[in-house]
Amino acid sequence: MKRPQRTAVLLASLIPTMLIVAAPAHAGPDGEYGYYNGSTVFFASAGTLIDAPSNLLESAPQFYLLTFPVASGTSGPITLPSGYRPQENGNMGAPAPWHDHLLPALPGSGYSPAMRVVILRYTTSYAASDDFEPVTSAAELAAAKEAGKFAAISPGSVDPYVVITHDVLVRPVVER
Repeated sequence: MKRPQRTAVLLASLIPTMLIVAAPAHAGPDGEYGYYNGSTVFFASAGTLIDAPSNLLESAPQFYLLTFPVASGTSGPITLPSGYRPQENGNMGAPAPWHDHLLPALPGSGYSPAMRVVILRYTTSYAASDDFEPVTSAAELAAAKEAGKFAAISPGSVDPYVVITHDVLVRPVVER
């Protein structure tokens, strides 16, 4: 059990440092865009803890990856019939190459830069709709599930629309 303690201590020591990182003018290899309460925010990418320790998983707020159904064999950027393009658009090195980021909070509002990854996937019919609009706030999630915008990807679980991972992203928000 030494390794999880060491990982948690390392993460705790990194978090204060990461919060003071200056934001670059545009997204690049050190950051990404995400949605929070209908707005787009920029956040730095400081790392991912795969199979994070249970104490960190229990305390980390959820960070949503809203994934898109993509035809087999697709290997680059996509544009939906509505004209929308995902925030992460064809990054073949990512576990989910086509997705949007949805943050539950920002600094000063119950925020933590260590966030547990929760995956949802838009339905094929909604993503293919000319009326597609991305979910841009955590408050919209329940209504979007009820409206059939997300697919059941975890049958038999308490919430069949989500896969709650054992991974924690460290992503401090640095610019609104």
